[in-house]
Amino acid sequence: MSLSCNYGYDGDFAWYWESNFQYYPLGTKRSRKCCSCKEKIAVGDDSIIVHRWNYPQNDIEQRIYGDEVPQTKWYLCEKCGDLAISLEELGFCYTLGDESLKKQIADYRADNPV
Repeated sequence: MSLSCNYGYDGDFAWYWESNFQYYPLGTKRSRKCCSCKEKIAVGDDSIIVHRWNYPQNDIEQRIYGDEVPQTKWYLCEKCGDLAISLEELGFCYTLGDESLKKQIADYRADNPV
C-alpha cells in the first residue's frame, strides 16, 4: 500500500503501529536505521519512536501478552519524521517499512498531478 487519503481500515493487517510524533534523542547503545529511508540514526540524534504490535497468533501469545503482542520498536530519522508529521497533519495514510515516505509521496504525485 502506498500513500492515500483514505482512513478506511478493514482490520486485515499483519501488524499495526502508533507514534506520538515527538522527537527524542536516540537513547540506545547503538545506532539504528530509519524504518523509512534506511539511513543511519546515530546515538543522540533526534528521532521518532514507532511502537509496533500485532495480534496474538496462538493461545500461548494470548496468555503471555493479552490482545496486543509487542514488536521491536522502529525509528524515523528527522527528515522522515518531518514528512510523517506533515502527512499526518494533512490526513494521509501511509505505510512504514515497505517503501520510503519519499517514494510514496513521489508515486502519489505521479498518480495525482496538480
